[in-house]
Amino acid sequence: MADTGDAIRLDIVDDGIGFSLAHWQSNVGKNLESGGFGLPAMRQRLRELGGGLDIESTLGEGTALSAYVPLKNPEAGN
Repeated sequence: MADTGDAIRLDIVDDGIGFSLAHWQSNVGKNLESGGFGLPAMRQRLRELGGGLDIESTLGEGTALSAYVPLKNPEAGN
């Protein structure tokens, strides 16, 4: 976890089997309709907080997630 002064970031990396990011991105809406929330819901919630979720994954090489949120919400004026 890192605090850059204006945001906080959490990086999670594994050396598992990974997945095809292109395939995942093309099926995000279908996953939500079938009841799977996981990464799409995390990304949506972080965006609502003014942050985001970066995803890197390659089949056979693992996955890296980087979640970040600002320490101050510009819309809240604080």
